[in-house]
Amino acid sequence: MPQQSSVIVRPGSHLRNRVTSVRLPRGKDPGVDLRDLLSVLRARWIAIVAATLLGGLLALGMSLLTTPTYQAKLQFYVTVAGGDSAAAAYQGSLGAQQRVQSYAALVKSTDIAQKVADASDVDLSATEVAGRVTATADAKTVLLNVVVSDADPQRALKMAEAFGDVLPEAIQGLETPDGGGPALAKLSVVNPPALPTVPVAPKTEQNIAIGLALGLLAGIGIALLANALDRRVKSTEQLEAISGKPVVGSIPFRKNEDRNKDAAHIVPFREGHSPAAESFRRLRTNLQFLNVDNPPRVVVLTSSVATEGKSETAINLSLALAESGNRVLIVEADLRRPLVVSYMSMPDKVGLTNILSGQADFADVVQETRHDGVDLLACGPLPPNPSELLASDMAQHLFEDLRGKYDYVIIDSPPLLPVTDGALLARITDGALLVVRSRRTTADQVAQAVDNLAKADAPLLGLVTVANRPAKKGSAGYYDSYYYSSKNSSMVEQS
Repeated sequence: MPQQSSVIVRPGSHLRNRVTSVRLPRGKDPGVDLRDLLSVLRARWIAIVAATLLGGLLALGMSLLTTPTYQAKLQFYVTVAGGDSAAAAYQGSLGAQQRVQSYAALVKSTDIAQKVADASDVDLSATEVAGRVTATADAKTVLLNVVVSDADPQRALKMAEAFGDVLPEAIQGLETPDGGGPALAKLSVVNPPALPTVPVAPKTEQNIAIGLALGLLAGIGIALLANALDRRVKSTEQLEAISGKPVVGSIPFRKNEDRNKDAAHIVPFREGHSPAAESFRRLRTNLQFLNVDNPPRVVVLTSSVATEGKSETAINLSLALAESGNRVLIVEADLRRPLVVSYMSMPDKVGLTNILSGQADFADVVQETRHDGVDLLACGPLPPNPSELLASDMAQHLFEDLRGKYDYVIIDSPPLLPVTDGALLARITDGALLVVRSRRTTADQVAQAVDNLAKADAPLLGLVTVANRPAKKGSAGYYDSYYYSSKNSSMVEQS
C-alpha cells in the first residue's frame, strides 16, 4: 500500500499554514548537505576559533624561538677558452655550461671548505662550512650562484668572500693542463657578496599565516570528527530517518516566562502565547491530524531513557487538549518513578495500582485538578510487580472503559530501554508518542526504543522533541521566542 502523508504543523508556522510531511522510510538517511556542514561548523565555532588561534600562537612561538639565519650571496661567471671562429665560440659556450654543473658540486667538497675556513678565519670545521653553503647552476647558463647561511651575518660575509677567492683559484688549478699553459676555463666573480642585514629565517609573518591556516583546517577537521563521533540526536530529519515516523511536536527550551509561578513544570497557557504554550498547541493539532478519521485518543507518552521530559510533556499536552474544550484524564502509569503527582502537587496515596489490584474502583480514586477539564489518576502505592499489573486484563479493560468517559486519556509511562512497561501500555492503547531530548539522547537509544515498540507490536504514533538548550539565532525556535517575547513585552508596555 502507498504510504499516507501526515499533516504536521512545524515550529515557526501558524495553525492555518499546515505543512504536509511525507513519512520517511525507516532507515533512510537524508544525507549531509552544505547546510548540515555549516550547521556543524557553527555549532562548534569555539573549537574551530581556538584551534586557529592555537596554530597561530604555536607558529609565532616557534618563530621567536628559532635562531635568525642570514645569507650572503655571490655569483660567478664561467668562461672557456676558444678560437675566434663562430664554431669555436659555440663549442666554448657548451663547454662552460657543462663545467658549471661540476663546479656547483665542487663547492661543497671538503678540500674547498677547509680552504674557505682557513681563509675566512672562522672557528668552523670543513664539514660545518660545507653544511652552510649551497651552490646552484642553471643548465642553460654559465652562471654559478653560491649562498652562505649563518646565524652571524659577519661570519656569513667572511665565508662568502673566502669562497670568492678560493673557488676561482681552485678552478684555475684544475683547468690548467699538466704540461703548462693557460687554463682551459676561468671562474670570475660578477656579483660580490654584501653584508646581510635582514634575516631570511624565520619568516614570522609567513609562519603565522601558515599556522593560522593549519589551525583552521585542524579545527574544522576536529569539529567534523567530533560531530561524526557524537551520537546525540541533533535534528528532526535525523529522528524521522531513524524511526520512520514524523516529529509531531518540538518543545523549545523553557524560559522563566514559560513556567507557572506555582508549578515550574507546568506551562501557563492562560497567560498568553509563550513559545512553549504555542508548541504544545501545535502538538495538540498534530495529534488530532495523525489519523483524521480515527484520531488517537488513548495515548502513551514514553521515552528512551529517563530525564527526557516525558512527564512534563504529558501534563502540558493534557492542558493544551483541555484548553480546546476536551475532557482529559492524565494517568500516572510510571509505577517505578512517578513524577506527575509531584509536578501537579497532587496526593498520590491511592490511584492506578489500587484499581489494577482490585482494591478500588475508578470513581473512588480519580482526582479533579485545579485545571478545568483535566482529571488525574495517580499511580497509587508502588507495587513490587509493575509490569504484571500493566500487562493484565484489568489494565486493558480499564483503558477501554476510560475511552468512553474522556475525550483524551494521556498516559505517562516509564522509559522504554530500562523496562518494558511503556511498550506493554502502548500495545493496549492507541499507540505511543516517543519523547526525545535533543542533543542529549543518542541515535542508538532512539533506535533501540523504536525497536522495543516494534517487538511488542505497539504502534508508534510519532515523536516529540524537547530542546536541551535555548534556540540559536536563525532557527525556527529562535524566531518563535523572539516574536512572542516581543509581543508580550509590547502588551506589558501598553498596559
